[in-house]
Amino acid sequence: MPRQKRPMTVNSVIFNVMFILAYPVIALFTFLYTVLVWIFSVPSRIFVFFASKSKQDKSTDTEKDNDSHS
Repeated sequence: MPRQKRPMTVNSVIFNVMFILAYPVIALFTFLYTVLVWIFSVPSRIFVFFASKSKQDKSTDTEKDNDSHS
């Protein structure tokens, strides 16, 4: 038994066009969202970088103090 095709209506054509156009829009939104998250995370990355640097400096100072007391 052959399958019957749906009739092409104006609404189905509009839906197909919108469905095809949605992919680039979704990709663009995802890209922009990723870039914004990266930009807004830069200050916290800088803070963590300097915080870990000062923590390492303090630990090396403590090790030097302990070595000099020995």
